Amino acid sequence: ENGKIFGSVNTIMVADAIKALGVEVDRRHIKLKGEAIKSVGTYEAEVAFHRDVVRTIPFEVVAEG
Repeated sequence: ENGKIFGSVNTIMVADAIKALGVEVDRRHIKLKGEAIKSVGTYEAEVAFHRDVVRTIPFEVVAEG
């Protein structure tokens, strides 16, 4: 309701979403940018795929249903 989500999005959830795309990433190699994610919208995560390969990945938080 009003764009709010139950709980908040965390690095485990982002790692699971990336894994669903076929790429395994340890949640400890993901940094969420900004404050806690508690509403729908577009956000960014910094993902270290390798020590020398770090990328900023945009992602969308959407309401279920």
